[in-house]
Formats: sequence, structure tokens, C-alpha cells
Amino acid sequence: MTRITEIINHAGRWLEQQQDKESKGWGERRGSHVNVLNTAEAVIALIDSGVCNAGTGAIRGAVDFLLKHQTLDGPDAGSWPRELTTDEGETVDIPDLVRTTYAIQALIKAGKGIDEQPLQLAFVWLLGRRNENTKGWGYARGKPDALMPTCFALNALLDAYDAYPGAYQTQIQESLQHLVEAYYHEGGDEVRGSFGAPGPLQGIHTIYAALVLQIARANNLSRYPEQEKQAIEWLLRNPDKAIRLREEWVEIDQIQVTDGQTGGYGFMVMADTLLMKLLLGSESVDDKKSALAHEAMHSLKDKIDESSGAFYGPRLFSWATAKALSALAVMQKHAGAEYPDLPARTPESRTESGGWKTGPVIIGFVTLLSGLGFYLMVNDKFGLLEFSFFVAMMLAALLAYGAIGEKTFSELFGSVGGLLKKGK
Repeated sequence: MTRITEIINHAGRWLEQQQDKESKGWGERRGSHVNVLNTAEAVIALIDSGVCNAGTGAIRGAVDFLLKHQTLDGPDAGSWPRELTTDEGETVDIPDLVRTTYAIQALIKAGKGIDEQPLQLAFVWLLGRRNENTKGWGYARGKPDALMPTCFALNALLDAYDAYPGAYQTQIQESLQHLVEAYYHEGGDEVRGSFGAPGPLQGIHTIYAALVLQIARANNLSRYPEQEKQAIEWLLRNPDKAIRLREEWVEIDQIQVTDGQTGGYGFMVMADTLLMKLLLGSESVDDKKSALAHEAMHSLKDKIDESSGAFYGPRLFSWATAKALSALAVMQKHAGAEYPDLPARTPESRTESGGWKTGPVIIGFVTLLSGLGFYLMVNDKFGLLEFSFFVAMMLAALLAYGAIGEKTFSELFGSVGGLLKKGK
């Protein structure tokens, strides 16, 4: 099963069948706890992919589910909460920016107007949580703003603008300016074009920020085409940092729920689906045909369950299938001519980032060195000089592995070439 239309149809029908018959919401899997986030993700994916439209029974039922779970009173009126149970068995609702932004997007796609009360309340709450000094958002009330919640909020505002041109234009442009000024990196090849703090999540943060800039540009709202372009270039230079599955920790309002536990949770990010949306949605043909775009498609293809059409290997999740559907919808819309099928993986000797890794070569060298040392020792040819030499070589190899073990040879040579150019 490689044809995009066939994959979308199978995955969409599987996802639609996971809808809870009673509540009309979705959980991670059929029979698991039904919740706002998984329901909103499913609605977005089913509409984006064309499997369902706003008038179908599945979508109408999901909209009713979302509206029933919106907070209507108090300081958090308009938000959607994360529902948790305390040690005493009491249900606690904690307002959640992620759930709120996804619910907003789902309702807009399902045809709800931004002048209707549910969305009016939602946007009042969302903009009320914005830091008025920086124009960014944090996950929790009173906390400093951060890149990911700012991206989540901007996605909701951009969906409103896309459906109702002119809506929230000033707020979007203010927050886009903050996103670039606060999180965009200039400087050398290692960081130029990336977003967010260096570390394991830098790739994911760069993808999210670039996607926001791409969507804003498509709506003629972005003044940052160069930053968008350089973000993609950074991802192409750093494929290992871009492609990996990551988890973003969402620290929502600090309410004690269970002994030693608060309401925070992990938000799993499927990097391959985000990269497909970014690279295949790019105006550049080179981005669409890049090795990283191919690897993202290969990675997603590897996650298909052939019997059902659902996604994510041995455990089939509604959220993973929803993310895949949304990515495939972008692929079909923007790159259908180049990729009517999910492309076949290149020979297995190539790595997930499209090149030979240096790490296995270094480890092989260390193993060979160890074997040679053992041979010399057994044959009484291992004196102090030889010992010192082997220790030095082993340390050098291990230090090299720590520094470049995740790079491919093409990346390594590119880095060396960049350094040589700087030295001229």
C-alpha cells in the first residue's frame, strides 16, 4: 500500500472507526480514556484529508463533545482543560493551552464561526494568557513565555485568519515578531537558522517555528521569508537533529493532583510528519526532493500497519494516525505531482538521514584496536610504549565519537569545508 490516496483512505476510515460511539470523542486507542486533545486531533486530520467534511455525523458528534468539555465559567472561561483525578478520587480540571489551541483549530475547520460564543470565549482566554510585554505565550499561568506554546497559539490564530481574513492580524504580526526576535539564531553554521535553545529539542522547535512562518507567509502575514528559508537550510544540514521522535514536556498550572504529581504531561512529537508538512509544503522544489524529505516519507511509511492502514507500528494510536493523515494531506496537495506514492526506501546501508554514519566506523575502529591490543598482550609484546599509544588512540577515538558520532560523512565533510572556508 503506497498510493497516497489509498493510504489516506485506509488511515482515515480506521481513525473514523475509533470514535467512541457514546461520547463521540476519541482516546489514544479504542476503549481508552476519551479526551479533548485526541478528539481535536482526529477532527483536524479527518477534515484536512478530505475523509470527512464538516457535515458528517462523525464531525458533528465530535464538535458536540468538544463544546461539552469547554470551560464556560470563572477566570478560565473559554479554555479546554486537562481532566485529572486526585488521590481522593476528585476530578480536577486544569486549563491547558495545548488542548485549547487544538480545539479552536478543530472547531474552525468544522465550520464554527469565530463570532460564535464558543470561539469568542476561546480567543479571549487565549489572548488573555499572552504576555503583554513580549507578545509570547507560556504553558502555565504566570510563567515566562516559550517557543512551543507561542507556536501553538499562533497556529490557532492563523487558522482563524485563514478562515476569516483580517481576523487577529495585529496580534499575529506582533507575536511573529517576538517568535523571530526571541528564538531565532544567527551566527555560524552550527546554529544559523535554528530556533530555540541548543539541545535535544532544537530540531523540533525549529520545525515548529518554520511551519508557523510558512503558514503566515501563505496568508501574506510574514515578514520573515529569509528566516523561514534559513530554518529549512539548518534542518537539511542537521538531519539527525530534525528527524527523531521527541517529547515536549508541557508544564500546565501547578495544581497538586496526586502525591508528588502535578498536571504536567508529555506531548509526543512525530518529527517525520512535521518535516513532511514543512518540506513538501515549501515553494522550493529542492526542499521537496531533498534527502531529508525522502527520509521523512520513508520513516512514515515504516509506521503503517498494512492490515488496518493505521499508524505507529505494533501499537496503533489515534493521535499518530491523525498526525500522519494531516501530513499526507499536505503531501497530496503540494507535492502530489512529484510523489503520487510514498517513495521506496533507498538501500538499507544508508542511514535515516541519507548518508553513512561516522559513529559505527569509529566504534569499529575502537573494537579493532582493542582486539589488536589483546593480541599483543597475549604474545608478550605489550610494553609501556605500546600501552601508552593504545590508551591515547582509544581516548582519541572515544572523544571523536562523542563529538561527531551522530554525523554522516557528508555532514562531517560539509562542516570541515565550512571551517576551511572561514580560515581563508
